[in-house]
Amino acid sequence: MTPQPSPAATAPGRLSLRATVTAFLDDDFVWVAAERLEHLAASGTAPGRGGRPRTYPLVCALIWDGLVSVFGSARQVEVELGCVESGWWEMIRRAAIKRAGVLLPVQAMRRHHYRYLRDTYLCATDTQLAVLAEVFTEHAAKLAVSVGLCDPNGTGSLTHPSAARVVAGDGKVVTPRYKTSPQQRGTVDPETGEIRMRRADPDAGLHVTGGGDQAFGTKYVFLSTRGDARNQRIILHVAHTPTKGAGGEAATAIRAFDATLPHLPGTQAVVYDGAMRGTHLHQLITRHGVIPLARMHKAAGGKQRDTYLGYVPIQRPGPAATLDIHLLDGAPHLRDVRADGTPTLEPLERTKLIRRPNTDHWRLYGEYRIPDHHGGGHIRIRLDRTTRDEQTGFNREEHLRPIPPTDPDHTTLYARRNDTETGNRLLDDSMLRERAHTVGRKRQLLNLTTWAALRNASAAHQHARHRTSDPPTLAA
Repeated sequence: MTPQPSPAATAPGRLSLRATVTAFLDDDFVWVAAERLEHLAASGTAPGRGGRPRTYPLVCALIWDGLVSVFGSARQVEVELGCVESGWWEMIRRAAIKRAGVLLPVQAMRRHHYRYLRDTYLCATDTQLAVLAEVFTEHAAKLAVSVGLCDPNGTGSLTHPSAARVVAGDGKVVTPRYKTSPQQRGTVDPETGEIRMRRADPDAGLHVTGGGDQAFGTKYVFLSTRGDARNQRIILHVAHTPTKGAGGEAATAIRAFDATLPHLPGTQAVVYDGAMRGTHLHQLITRHGVIPLARMHKAAGGKQRDTYLGYVPIQRPGPAATLDIHLLDGAPHLRDVRADGTPTLEPLERTKLIRRPNTDHWRLYGEYRIPDHHGGGHIRIRLDRTTRDEQTGFNREEHLRPIPPTDPDHTTLYARRNDTETGNRLLDDSMLRERAHTVGRKRQLLNLTTWAALRNASAAHQHARHRTSDPPTLAA
């Protein structure tokens, strides 16, 4: 009798390089993005402009840029594609015929072709990068729903959001190729007095990380969503954060959420770190109607802030009554006085979150149960800034959170923020010596976008393999 292989031996594992590239070529991103960039290039061409037609279409440059993350450098991509025995270029030619009906030259594209197309048609202007980002986010959102993430028909509710319907964000400082600061490029020879210019990344600078440390490089914001199954992480958006101005990381993250969330109506909550303050959480609630989770900021000395909210009416049968409410660690507390005169703060249990549409924005309310020893009933508190708050300057979202850190749902949902560090590790592993492949924010943003598209295509392909190979009880 022939021995049967064990389930562990037949279970699909990590993808090979060839399977990764195949998944990337089978994905729609590079083909749709190349088509839109071709239209953009054609619309920007002056009538009567001469010049030899391009030998290779823009899709070849996009594929090449993604392969840089696979093979480690553009030089190695040239070696791999130019080697007839490897079959890489023939694979790309077959994909071009199948997906775009384009017959590529038999001669593999060279690195100087790639650099010309990249620097002229892919990342020469912010308009080109904006088109690329728009296509990437649209496609990534579709991939996310296809693997069961942020599905409008999925599990969870506004009161108790599902972890599979959370969009998490984080900032990442990419180490530049050169250690020299752009402000210190000139070095003086002590003997001759000659000024020598050293190589430097013009967009690199010092950034403060979440732990308070300084990191030198170029900063980007990544948005992603993740499920509990294997290979169920999809990167949704990549955006550059300027060293100075433009509102910093938090403002960049808000713009990223504004570009991403309309494509994912099934999103119930978003997660970010302490870079988000009350004004940013207010925008997430009112613009998109989602539940924001961010780290609470404490007062001097590490103490929790005790903020007085005021008297809130109780909803229960009988005569009208109010309660004196304080905000502590993002949650409403009932203020009481003991028999000895000592004031106490008792947390209230959250029972429901209610979202109401307005003409052009959303309003969010929280309902909280009143303990029986205080007469029972419940209270309803507005969770986003009111007109009175605007008049008095009260930053409500800074002190009152829909799901505070003490809430049982907070631990599960905020864990999605910690999972973004895994994505940062994958990015570091894709770069030679954990340094950027290119110089300048525009080229780096192009490279990070194609890397993210490659990761998404691989994750979706692996997720499909694992889902079909899992036993019925696991695949359900």
